[in-house]
Amino acid sequence: MKKRCAVLLAAAMLLSAAGCAQDSKRPGPTEPAASAVSETSAENVEATEETPQKPQPSRRFDDSRISTLYDVEFSYTDPNGNKDTYFYEVPQIDDDTEGARNINEMIGYRFGYLVERAEDARSRNDFIDTSYIIWISTWTGPVLSLQITSVDTMYNRDVGAYHYNFETGKELSNIEMLEYLGYTDNDLTLKALQRAVAQHFDTYYGSDDPTYASELCKMRAQSLNGLSDVFTYFAVYPYYTGGLIITVPMYTLAGAGMMWTDIDVYPDKRQASGQVLHGQDEWFTCDVTATGKVTVRALTDYVSSDGAVTYQDMKEWYELGDQTEFTVNGCYGNYVKMLMTSVGQDYAPYVFLLTEDGNVEYIDVISGAQCGTMANGGPLYGINEIVKFEIGTAYDADFEAEYTTVYAVSRDNEKYNLVEAMHIADPIGLPNLVGSYVSDYTGTWFEICEDQPNFYIGEYRNETREPAKWDSGITYLGMYEAGDTVAVRLVPEYGMLRLYEPLFYTEDLALLQSACNAMQPGFARLEEVSSSHFKGDVTAQADGPLVISIPWEEGWTVEVDGQAVPTRKAVGELMAIDLTAGTHTLELRYCPPGLAAGAVFSAASAMLAGLWAFCLRKRARAAKGAEK
Repeated sequence: MKKRCAVLLAAAMLLSAAGCAQDSKRPGPTEPAASAVSETSAENVEATEETPQKPQPSRRFDDSRISTLYDVEFSYTDPNGNKDTYFYEVPQIDDDTEGARNINEMIGYRFGYLVERAEDARSRNDFIDTSYIIWISTWTGPVLSLQITSVDTMYNRDVGAYHYNFETGKELSNIEMLEYLGYTDNDLTLKALQRAVAQHFDTYYGSDDPTYASELCKMRAQSLNGLSDVFTYFAVYPYYTGGLIITVPMYTLAGAGMMWTDIDVYPDKRQASGQVLHGQDEWFTCDVTATGKVTVRALTDYVSSDGAVTYQDMKEWYELGDQTEFTVNGCYGNYVKMLMTSVGQDYAPYVFLLTEDGNVEYIDVISGAQCGTMANGGPLYGINEIVKFEIGTAYDADFEAEYTTVYAVSRDNEKYNLVEAMHIADPIGLPNLVGSYVSDYTGTWFEICEDQPNFYIGEYRNETREPAKWDSGITYLGMYEAGDTVAVRLVPEYGMLRLYEPLFYTEDLALLQSACNAMQPGFARLEEVSSSHFKGDVTAQADGPLVISIPWEEGWTVEVDGQAVPTRKAVGELMAIDLTAGTHTLELRYCPPGLAAGAVFSAASAMLAGLWAFCLRKRARAAKGAEK
């Protein structure tokens, strides 16, 4: 019952967000009234013919033009004895055009199939994996936008958005819908989505344990990657108050690693706090514009007060590059305060940025100037609800000395040492990893194998090496924007460090995306399923390969529309076939190699055995006849 209430509450919230309640039921047809007069006089006929007929009003652009494919609700007790209520509302567009039929078909394959599967599981007293399906609608003139959401029993969401113009009878793609809404600047839309996703992530995970900072940085980068799919793939839905609701993959440590999340995006509104901020130390300045752009500049004409040190001296001492002005990458927050100062015991300028949400971000100025690019270190996790910065000192027990630091002060007056926080959050520091040596003090040994990418960490015990840890030697360094430079620090715990030709690689995400896009998209509906036989329909949108999520193996035969087709390996070890555009009947059968030959051999053996037995019986009868 609690779950039912929660589901209904979630549904009510979604409907409320759309600005009006929806009734997905199609209005029923009205019956014509029975005639009270069986015959009509000629006079009346004549009068009727002379009376001009009023034009019939055209159908309105409202939910009366949405019909129902499924409207199902039932209570069910699964095989484990758990009772729950399931409800499914799947709409259809009530119009007889190719565009409407195409959308209805996609909705049927994607969501109607879930209802059919649930009904089938119910009939077999099996487990039902879809809890509910709901939909909301928004009208923008003659254009209908449908957002359909399915939620499974593990609370995973699947969201689809469909746009249809009743005046033209055409389906609208994402980019066509954006243009129809007036969002013609794709770059502006994409940047607005990036800022919204980053801010949502930082707000949601900002208070998480900082010991998970490396994983959180990875998840944040993954969530910000591939957002250009908003123009082709993501569910885009116009919000009734203006702006957009865009459903994007938000990465997480739990479950399947990501969850589809609704993000509010307003491309035509201000994309930052609107505040202008300025910071400066001896050799650098930092500026934040009203639009959120962050720029770091070197003061090349600065000379120390005693005239002894110039910027050229600083450049040589700190091995700074030739670039002196930097646009800082990865700045997505709405910044309200900034502090620029040097921390530590040496000259180490940092910029600390405070966001509207109370999170803290930082910029390592010297490292950026050395590398020729300036990047935002992202939020410092576990530090939130911050209201101000304070410069102070802290004690380093290892060096037995004080150092300058910056404290972030929360609204509860709790203070966080930001130098320590940056050290914990550093996702590219690789402690205790690569090397090949034995410590004379601890007996710890590190070994990297030259013939294979593996290394071991262990101890000497009884003059033998006993491994304590094995690793692949491959370390993830994060996801960054093009042009960013990553500085990698390898810090051994003891002794010296030896490297044998370390290799660094980047993954071409654009190439990966194009490979994924080249995989045959389509919809499949299975009718017959067993361990060795699959049959169903598949719709291919274009000519190309169809990758089947079954490992390629000899013994599989595939028929398309009753004709055998060759198979091959694809995407590693999966099975693939070539398919032409359109809807086809697909049938797969598996027969273990050698089974047919074995069956023939077995049959032949049985025949020979039967023949031998017949000969023996015949010989025995002949012998008995001779005796008689």
